[in-house]
Amino acid sequence: MSEHYSHVRRNLFSLTGDFVSFSIGFAFFDPLVIVPAFARALNGPEMVIGALAAVRVIMVTLPQVWAASMLAASPRKKPLLAWSSLGGRLPVLLLAFATLYGARQHPALVLAMLGLTVLLFFTSEGLNSISWPDMVGKVLPPTIRGRFLGVGQLLSSGGALLAGYAMRHILAADALVFPDSWALIFACAFVGLIGSLGFILLIRESPSDKPAAPVDVRKHVGLLFHYLRQDERLRRVVAVQVLLYTASATFPFFVIRAQDLVPDISAMLGGFVIVQNLGGMTAALACGYLVDRIGSWAAVRVGAAAECVALGLVALAPLMPQPQIIYLAAFFPLGLFTGSSWWVFTSYLMDIADEERRPGYLAASGILTSPVFVASLIVGAVFSSMTAEIVFGVALVFALLALGLSFTLARMRAGRPLPRSDGA
Repeated sequence: MSEHYSHVRRNLFSLTGDFVSFSIGFAFFDPLVIVPAFARALNGPEMVIGALAAVRVIMVTLPQVWAASMLAASPRKKPLLAWSSLGGRLPVLLLAFATLYGARQHPALVLAMLGLTVLLFFTSEGLNSISWPDMVGKVLPPTIRGRFLGVGQLLSSGGALLAGYAMRHILAADALVFPDSWALIFACAFVGLIGSLGFILLIRESPSDKPAAPVDVRKHVGLLFHYLRQDERLRRVVAVQVLLYTASATFPFFVIRAQDLVPDISAMLGGFVIVQNLGGMTAALACGYLVDRIGSWAAVRVGAAAECVALGLVALAPLMPQPQIIYLAAFFPLGLFTGSSWWVFTSYLMDIADEERRPGYLAASGILTSPVFVASLIVGAVFSSMTAEIVFGVALVFALLALGLSFTLARMRAGRPLPRSDGA
């Protein structure tokens, strides 16, 4: 290995442990199943559920430009990653205590605490969405990144699958009544998330040669738009993301609509998480292979197709004799999409950007997709007054447009363009 990629085995172990532990904890705080279901249990209306989804989108994307500026000015990536993770994950523990002691007597206050936790947690993840892949790009050679992401996703989906089984037993246990079961779920989330931080602290990173410099957010905002004007590949992939993420604003309402169709479906929440993570495991195998052997552009197409299938299933579910089975099935392609979209798009951005531009490209992707939070607010506002299947059908149109546009992406593999004869 070159000096630039020293400590590869240690860092591969640490990053994989972080990946797996985080995914286990995240399964207990899943924004598409757990957060909306808990908000509904606290008598939160659809508008609140839409607002929580919007907060998640905003806080995942807007801090990215500051993170890119910070990383560009610093010779090390690890401090931002570690401190951000600590600040975003401690509130999950506080939510567990608030749920245990206040959900029955003061549900509105606990709902507000849920909103604050979502805000802080996803602000942290917005920062980490730049610092973590930038760290991966710095400490792992490009020849093993796709394999690492695929294997990491496979192992983490397996861990999250076990979390889904645990969650199903927690919610079904007679000894655990509301709100004890939910408090235990959030406590499990904290354990997994804080374990992830422990693995982050094990990463060994050598400072880069560049000296520390002042953080200049304004300069990097200008760079983002410069990159966008200059690189058509970036414009196209951002357009695909905007369309897909607009459609995905309906995802938190899958569980809400399922509960409306089948009132006693709450016992299936763990099943939804299990099937979703089976989709994530499939994504790890299929998309990991595609990223390494064909190119990340092909994995983007697979993810877009999976989102189309998920939306098509829930749009048709009421026409079926057992809609709960259709919803359970829909969580498989949903999991395939959600389990691959972030790291597949990250792989594509790392393919088209060199090391110097990487933080800027990652931030540009995040910032330019941030307006899709409006879609979450719109879905939350209209969901109770409009037939849900019409909302899902409109989302399907956006997903189909994204799938079509994904066929125009530049074909890259391991940072190099492919000749036209190497793929379709």
